[in-house]
Amino acid sequence: MVTIQRLVFREPDGRQKGFLFLLFSFICILGWVYFGLVLDGPHNMLFLGIAFGLSGFAEFLPPDRRLAAGVLRILGLGTLVLFVILLVSVPELIWG
Repeated sequence: MVTIQRLVFREPDGRQKGFLFLLFSFICILGWVYFGLVLDGPHNMLFLGIAFGLSGFAEFLPPDRRLAAGVLRILGLGTLVLFVILLVSVPELIWG
């Protein structure tokens, strides 16, 4: 439990890693807009875009904001857990 707390509530890794996560988020959101909305396809890219975005914002925070970074990381992971739960319980909601 202590190692998980140390891993989640560590100092943000910096702007380079945050920029990379935000770039992935932007690509996923654009993919969701095109495939999910324009082509009426699956909405799985939306969940990935939100999770990457939350993780990216966590890495952009100053080093003394470890608690806020940890909360954003937990929200990003929670988004992915919610995606898996929805995928198992109501797959037609995700896959159309």
